[in-house]
Amino acid sequence: MLFLHGGGQSRSAWRAAARALGDEGYYSISLDLRGHGDSDWAADGNYAFDRHVADLDTIIAGLGQPAILVGASLGGHIALIAAANLPHRVRALALADVTPWIDETEADTLRAAMRRVAEGFDTVAEAAAAVDRLRGVASNGDPERLRAHMREENGRLYWRWDPRFIQDEFVRHGGEGGLFAAAAARLRVPALLMHAEFSTVVSEAQVLRFQEVVPDLHCERIAGVGHMVSGDDNDAYLPALRRFLSSQESPAPSRSFQSRP
Repeated sequence: MLFLHGGGQSRSAWRAAARALGDEGYYSISLDLRGHGDSDWAADGNYAFDRHVADLDTIIAGLGQPAILVGASLGGHIALIAAANLPHRVRALALADVTPWIDETEADTLRAAMRRVAEGFDTVAEAAAAVDRLRGVASNGDPERLRAHMREENGRLYWRWDPRFIQDEFVRHGGEGGLFAAAAARLRVPALLMHAEFSTVVSEAQVLRFQEVVPDLHCERIAGVGHMVSGDDNDAYLPALRRFLSSQESPAPSRSFQSRP
């Protein structure tokens, strides 16, 4: 199983899920996408979807067998394209709060906010307040938990991701250009959609449309959560993911770890 985090997150977002499913018999790997966490920033600044999919192709080829892909937000779109373009590499797909269609007005609001937070913070508390505004749901957690997701430079705190990945040329054309919808139409592997109750980017209409394109799509609504942002974990999706996996074939011998491209 390969876990792909959302834009602005890191491999730690899926840490608990990867470990839990590793304990249950799955060979689980949580990745840092290029330009995120401990992965290198792209020297040429290119974060196009085909680059991310090429990363996955290389990783799965190295594993020597098809993988189950679990992707959140940006990671979900990458996983969707990979599942459609590399059917020999993927045996199942699970998407966390992402569909092939995007309300670009809402998405642009989120992207603009991410560009603002990329400018850095004076304190962890300031970063925590920005996260709450992005999520639309108060976390009520200790702000210090975010420090591990940040780097310090010239006395300011910054998220551990390359701000260039959020440029419109990389994140906007998938929905408007039909890239994600075209991938969904070619999808031939078992698939699960987990949509957040308070999502600002996934609507009920989009869920229904996804089910029309992929009639066998499993769908679950995840109560009490909003769309994931920097510093979040994705633990809320684990129960639904477990139920989906239980309907699939038996897991491989147990092992779990975190890695990066």
